[in-house]
Amino acid sequence: MTSGAPEAGFAADARPSCGACGAVYDPAAGDPGREVPPGTPFGGLPDYWRCPGCGGPQHGFTVVAPPGGDAMAARVAALTASYRLIAERDMADVPICNAALAVEAVGFRAHGPGWIGCVIAPWFLNAVLIPRDPALWADRRDGDKTEIALPSGAYRFTAARVGVLGTLAVIPLASAMNVFVDQGEARAAAVLGLDHLMREAEQPAPRTDPPSASDADPPKPALSRRSLFGRARR
Repeated sequence: MTSGAPEAGFAADARPSCGACGAVYDPAAGDPGREVPPGTPFGGLPDYWRCPGCGGPQHGFTVVAPPGGDAMAARVAALTASYRLIAERDMADVPICNAALAVEAVGFRAHGPGWIGCVIAPWFLNAVLIPRDPALWADRRDGDKTEIALPSGAYRFTAARVGVLGTLAVIPLASAMNVFVDQGEARAAAVLGLDHLMREAEQPAPRTDPPSASDADPPKPALSRRSLFGRARR
């Protein structure tokens, strides 16, 4: 064990989190950006390694999501902590940011390979799928596209690496955040967008006569900023 690791140590597969910001270190994913390869246990981290979320020391990490614990809550907390740090460190006074908004996670629930919900930040509103296994999309680069089935249909998600959380899958719901007056309005749009994505596609009622080309069901409209914001602001 390196001198920077906690004295008590952790099991080789433990996923400790930073007590200061909530960032999670997953040994399966490692931290390649800091020259820590996948498969490196927390106790094997080099002395120079610090929390990628806040720069805190290794001894500030504790084990999260013990048996019976809430793994989703731990991962969502780490995600919001990462974006809050980005907001404070890199996005302050950036023109695209809406100063009336703050980082917030909305509506996360289990789906497929992980947990899906929305994240509001001063500079974006995204639907985000966090994989249970941080190594699931380890081979994907930022910007790579992945088609994922949701209750309302199949959507193309974009890969986005967020520190030790690994690679997430995101759908941008809004980028021009100045359309929102306040956090409540952004939250309403997030709920609306997530409801659109997670609502089961309506099935046509059975019919006894053969359908004609003229009365075929029209294609389902895509989720758009116009429909999302128009409904959210009413």
